Amino acid sequence: MENTSGQGQKAIVPAEIDRWNWGAFLLNWIWGVGNNTFIALLMFVPLVNFIMPFVLGVKGSAWAWRNKEWESVDHFKAVQKKWAWWSVIAYLFFIASFTGLFFVAMMSIKDSDAFKLAESQFESSRQAAELIGKPFSTGLPSGSIEVSEPGGKATVSFSVEGPKGEGIVYFDAVKELGQWKINSLILEQAVTGKRTDISQSAMPAPVEEAVDSAKKTGSDEANAGAAKAVVGVRKPTGDVNEFWDNLTWDDLSAEEKKLWAVLGWNGRIWGSESESPVSEGTSWNKLSKEERAALTSLGYNEKSWNKE
Repeated sequence: MENTSGQGQKAIVPAEIDRWNWGAFLLNWIWGVGNNTFIALLMFVPLVNFIMPFVLGVKGSAWAWRNKEWESVDHFKAVQKKWAWWSVIAYLFFIASFTGLFFVAMMSIKDSDAFKLAESQFESSRQAAELIGKPFSTGLPSGSIEVSEPGGKATVSFSVEGPKGEGIVYFDAVKELGQWKINSLILEQAVTGKRTDISQSAMPAPVEEAVDSAKKTGSDEANAGAAKAVVGVRKPTGDVNEFWDNLTWDDLSAEEKKLWAVLGWNGRIWGSESESPVSEGTSWNKLSKEERAALTSLGYNEKSWNKE
């Protein structure tokens, strides 16, 4: 058969190549430019671009044969096969890149101070413990965090699973004068779909209440040995940093946990070498009034805290 390629409408399209073209379908306008089939640029026209890939898939081979000279049918088929392979590679690369960027974005949310604060408050919530149980694990979050120092806002959700159940936690937070504050913290149970506002129960008790509770439970018992389970708030002996460093989260009393929760600590990151709350690296003068009050109740002062 005579090679009629490149002769426009006069060209006779061989039946063996007049078939679906994957390169034209997947790479559309890029394929069109490479094959002198500039009608593919209609991909840039709104609405038309929805149907154009399918038109190119059906008619692309015939148009490419008519619009460009080819050495032979075999040459045409070999080139179109390469286009098909490159289109598959391009799409796989796009999918892999999108997945990678999505994962990085989600991990950046999970490593954010806002997320750690919400997780800490969830950890200290009695209602959350009753509904989900402890220990619990969290999944990848979704949502957005916008920071424009010293302010910011966050609207995030993440899955949570514990021995008693699982669900989705929703929270929104604002950052004011360099400090994050949780406005609402909602737990939606997976089985019942019931939503529980745990933002109030998740908030650490006021420092004054924690100290008063320690007095009511008896100072003698509160000042028991560091390794012994106690109630109330103990008065550190010796170096205050070493005193608390030698204790595990489970060694702390409920009141001490509430005070440490004010500073962003929870059972998951206590003792961790890779994670710590923002307060850990903040000087005394830059801490909030509540954080300084909690530290004072725990035996710290400006000198011992900045010494860390």
